[in-house]
Amino acid sequence: HKRANHFLEEIRPGNLERECNEEKCSFEEAKEIFHSQEKTMEFWFSYKGLNPCSTNPCNNGGVCKIRHYSYFCICPPKFGGHNCETERLECWYKNGGCWQYCRDGDSAFHVVCSCARDYALHKDGKRCMQAAPFPCGLITASSRVPYTGWGRQCVLEPGPAPVPGSACPLQQVLLRNSRDVGFCGGSLIGRRWVLTAAHCLDLVRPQHVTLGDFDKYQREFKEQKIAVERSWTHPHYNSNNYNGDIALLYLSSAAVLNEYMIPICLPSPNLAALLSKEGRVGMVSGWGATHERGSTLHFLMKVRLPIVGLERCQRAMARLLTDGMFCAGHSTAAADACKGDSWGPFTVAHRNTWFLLGIVSWGEGCAEQGKKGVYTRVSNYIPWIKEVVE
Repeated sequence: HKRANHFLEEIRPGNLERECNEEKCSFEEAKEIFHSQEKTMEFWFSYKGLNPCSTNPCNNGGVCKIRHYSYFCICPPKFGGHNCETERLECWYKNGGCWQYCRDGDSAFHVVCSCARDYALHKDGKRCMQAAPFPCGLITASSRVPYTGWGRQCVLEPGPAPVPGSACPLQQVLLRNSRDVGFCGGSLIGRRWVLTAAHCLDLVRPQHVTLGDFDKYQREFKEQKIAVERSWTHPHYNSNNYNGDIALLYLSSAAVLNEYMIPICLPSPNLAALLSKEGRVGMVSGWGATHERGSTLHFLMKVRLPIVGLERCQRAMARLLTDGMFCAGHSTAAADACKGDSWGPFTVAHRNTWFLLGIVSWGEGCAEQGKKGVYTRVSNYIPWIKEVVE
């Protein structure tokens, strides 16, 4: 029976303890208590033991909420779908999951992956599979003898180490002048195209290049000597501040690709952003000096260097850095690409393939504590490279 003060209770707002915990209540009574459809539904499902959120159906950190007679998930930014089960694929985030190149599709959950020349897209739509004997950037057991892993065979820590024979077929391009003196490193990016630093062409015209070079002063059986037919310097190159320090050489005949010489892959801007995060370790190679007053090197050398954030690098440098540059180097170890002229590419491995991120541009001192080497950010110049090459 109703209590004596029932009149006061009837005009007072609904009380959850009395209406639904002490006595059975109806959905309408619960609605009076909560004044909101969402809160009423949340209570009602729980009250009747029907709460669909009790099993937490939302994946990947999604939050479950009740709506009408069902539930919905509030998903973290990188996920979608009814239960937050689908990862949003966008090229700017982890390169969309693509092994090489990524293009945003029509919806937030769709990207289109593609591969460099001489690779084929796997049926999974993500991976890139070798489709020719010597595709860019791929160093496999068959592309050199003996195979011990590029990083392990090429480098000793912490300073530069010589590169034996065909250990690093991506790197061995040397620009030479009319007297056959090697003066700059470069990277083969196609059978007739070499990418180098624009400052290399300031005073000297490259007469020819040697490919597959290891010993700078001695002709080797695996070397290819090809004349330079034409050169292009980036139109915005500034020799005072080294902005736009990038140039292209067109060779008079096509290089023969083999275990001693393969081209390096160029990254897309999204892939480059993924690969150039601070702390990522890349490989630099060349015939440059290893200390400030040292002479340039006899043999091709390589060194592993971590990428340094632009702000941190700028604090250590007197000259202004631009977004067309990036820095790499250790804080303490004396390992740096000195006298950038004869040092060449900065490469990073991703999914079994090596990509060209930078070209040695300039530095202050050499392997001095706190000082870093500065590299041209190749991905900023991809449109120009394509325009010239195509």
